[in-house]
Amino acid sequence: MKKLIKRVNTPDELNSGWDNLAEFYFQKQEFLAHLHFHNPCNQRYYELYRNEHLVAGAIVYTLTVNALTFSNIPSPLKVQVIGLPVSVATPPIIGESEEFEFLLSELIKIESGLILGLNFLRDYLSGKALNMNTLPTVIFPVRYDSLEVYNLSLRHQYRRRIRKAREKFSGVRAETSSCVSFTQKHYELYLAIMKRSTTKLEELSYESFRQLPEKFQLTTYYSGDEMLCWHIICKDKKVLFFYFGGMNYELRDKYHSYYNNLLGILQTAFEYKFPIVDFGQTAETAKTRLGGELSLRRMFVYHRNPVILFLFRLLSRFITYKSKTVKCRVFK
Repeated sequence: MKKLIKRVNTPDELNSGWDNLAEFYFQKQEFLAHLHFHNPCNQRYYELYRNEHLVAGAIVYTLTVNALTFSNIPSPLKVQVIGLPVSVATPPIIGESEEFEFLLSELIKIESGLILGLNFLRDYLSGKALNMNTLPTVIFPVRYDSLEVYNLSLRHQYRRRIRKAREKFSGVRAETSSCVSFTQKHYELYLAIMKRSTTKLEELSYESFRQLPEKFQLTTYYSGDEMLCWHIICKDKKVLFFYFGGMNYELRDKYHSYYNNLLGILQTAFEYKFPIVDFGQTAETAKTRLGGELSLRRMFVYHRNPVILFLFRLLSRFITYKSKTVKCRVFK
């Protein structure tokens, strides 16, 4: 059995069978091409062939990251990241899962310096790399036909919280469109969130939002002419993904904007009969109080210099993510 790894430098050059191996839209050629153009960070794509047949693939890019992000300690390092060059929890490897260990073991031979693998569903390279927790994503299984039926299924304290939030949004106007309607004001509210984030990897450009493909949908909330908040969702085959959002922090508490933004995503899931919502990797407490469930994600750190890798092992408690979310009994 012959195995071959091929490096591809642009999504346009990917094997025509790449998309057939991808489980989610974020892993597919169209979205990778969007990121390659609008968020360039030396992306490269590796294809694994077995007996001349494409069986697996991975995405790698280069970024300066804060290695001690979860401890809020400044520690900028240039890293080769095996991951998607955007803040989503989708794994960066596609294809036959039994080939993932081999593919990753070859990538750490090909790539040099510090290597970070992000958003894996399980550990890889045991004995070679340092495996740790990264931010979990929050999954909401849609078990109800409407927001009203969902609301009736909640225990009193959680139903009351939603009622109070929705009362704050009385009179607020929602506008839904394609992302071509994304404006500089939307972008300012996105930057407001990024300035407060302690776990960001990259800051996306204005055009990267405005030029998003058709699978993405923008919803904006207004009080009069004042933009309160917005969110972008991605409609995949069976999963509705929360992609990014923006927030007017001066008015957030007055309108309970963050909570209502999340409820708007749920409303879309009910409307389009999506069985699953992926709420993303931030604000675990607010999302689990709606009934979301944590879905763990793993990362690994590798360096071929054993001394450097040993130092990272010593620092592992500052690198790994420690969830402080309390499990909620949301439903009756």
